[in-house]
Amino acid sequence: MWKLHVVTLLLLCSYLKMHATGDSTRYLISKDTIFLNIDAAGEKLFAHKIERKQTLFSLAKFYGLSVEELYFYNPGLKEEKVAPGEKIMVPIPNRAIIRYKPQQFKFWKHVPIFYVVKKGDTMFKVAKTIFKMPIDTIVQRNRLKSETVKVGQCLHIGWMSTDGVPEDYHKEIGTPLSRKNNALRRVHAREQGKRKIQEHQGVAYWQKNSKEDSDLYALHRNAKRNSIIAVTNPMNKSVIYVKVIGKIPDTAYGNEVVVILSPMAAKALGARDPRFFVKVKYY
Repeated sequence: MWKLHVVTLLLLCSYLKMHATGDSTRYLISKDTIFLNIDAAGEKLFAHKIERKQTLFSLAKFYGLSVEELYFYNPGLKEEKVAPGEKIMVPIPNRAIIRYKPQQFKFWKHVPIFYVVKKGDTMFKVAKTIFKMPIDTIVQRNRLKSETVKVGQCLHIGWMSTDGVPEDYHKEIGTPLSRKNNALRRVHAREQGKRKIQEHQGVAYWQKNSKEDSDLYALHRNAKRNSIIAVTNPMNKSVIYVKVIGKIPDTAYGNEVVVILSPMAAKALGARDPRFFVKVKYY
């Protein structure tokens, strides 16, 4: 009986994922279901499937985000107009997840939230680490006979309001840029080991008119590919950590250019001109 219930949930998940989210006037309606996945940075994401007349600007506002943040989570998304059926990855903060039904809970004003089990997950990890709730609550809510979970299984975790996500709910985990920068900073610190850090200064270059704005990376003359370097703007003391994806072409830029930055990295440093002075630390 338990196995039949799990299979039924898996089939239900596959069926519901086929549908758009919301309708032409609302972004979430009571018949919708949110299926969460966890990305490499530990954030909870789900795919909002665009419905007719939904816009990227209003979508961002509904989930308490900016359009730029949607670009961050959807690197290939570059146009403000989106087509019906297109899937937009949206982060859902913990604070927006209602784990326990309050008194006078109105089902028609909420959508259920499911978590899709992935490889390496256990019930303890899902309950205690990811959602910070009792194991028994998830077991009972999903009518399970044991704490065993399977890859692809959908676990009913809680609910979310059809009114959307307040902007300040995201502040507890920082902006996408700050989270990305902090993650790279930790990698930079781990890479040090017993190696001596190298420092130099010079001109940073970036393509100011580029629409590409989805990640923190750079070209450098000496740092190894895939290593993390620290770039500082002495004018405002801001520091950004970027991943080196290749070498600066010898013939394309003068020796004064010490690093070529992605648009996101340059903007994070407060750059206004295509060329600006920086200090660089690398191993």
